[in-house]
Amino acid sequence: MISKYAFRLFGDLAKKIEPYFPELKEELRKADLRISPQEYIANALFASLLSFIVTLPFIALSISISIGAFLFSYLMSITLAMGLPITVFLIYLNYPKSIIKEREKKIDSYLPFSTLYFSSIVSSGLPLHKAIKMFVEFEEHGSVAEEMKKIVNDVEFYGLDILSALERAVNRTPSRKFREFLYGILATIRSGGNLFTFVKERTADFFIDYRRKLSEFSHSMTIYTEIYLVAVVLGTIFFVILTSVISALGGVVQNILGLQLFMIFVFLPMISILFLFLVKKAQPIGNRF
Repeated sequence: MISKYAFRLFGDLAKKIEPYFPELKEELRKADLRISPQEYIANALFASLLSFIVTLPFIALSISISIGAFLFSYLMSITLAMGLPITVFLIYLNYPKSIIKEREKKIDSYLPFSTLYFSSIVSSGLPLHKAIKMFVEFEEHGSVAEEMKKIVNDVEFYGLDILSALERAVNRTPSRKFREFLYGILATIRSGGNLFTFVKERTADFFIDYRRKLSEFSHSMTIYTEIYLVAVVLGTIFFVILTSVISALGGVVQNILGLQLFMIFVFLPMISILFLFLVKKAQPIGNRF
């Protein structure tokens, strides 16, 4: 409903500025956002306008209260309020890129184990279409199974042959590694090569890369842990001891006690949560588990 209203309001403008964003169509497709570039730009413009309308009165009121000069505060509020719509528009346009990166990370995290299982299916001698269909029945393979399921749908519901379906998957997937894997399957079939040998060799390559990333992550975790223990835990303990000594010498107990409670019950938990978030983002297995 909102999307239709936004397109009705900004459809013509979106059509004019669409050529300035030539990569948007490809990004929307790889992000699996089923919306046209014109509709997406119209939504971005509508969200920007809405943010301007909502924030302008609050900024104008805040500046007029603090400064007092009505005309000056009004002009300044318009200038400041213009910054938020521009920011919203840029965030909106970069949103598909963030989805693509997240989807790529998820696919890559499943890829070594998924291709290992797929190689065992291919070794049975099943036709490629049936091998892929059997593979997608096991949802434990997550994002890779979702990408493979689209290949099955292209064959069974849209009537494409398996090679054409693979070509569509190559152009659709956000993962460079998975794209190369599918392209290798295409090249192997067209050249009459041994599919099982190819899948087995690529699986070995994926596991080599996976072990390398685990080693790098282990090294990074050692550094992160040392920084956390020294800067956060020991730093907090040192701060509590130091402020206790200062309060004993100076007699300012109330303010020092409040600051100590803030450090222990607010600052330390927040830093710990942030540390856990950074560790999770750095994991080579993404959000697989």
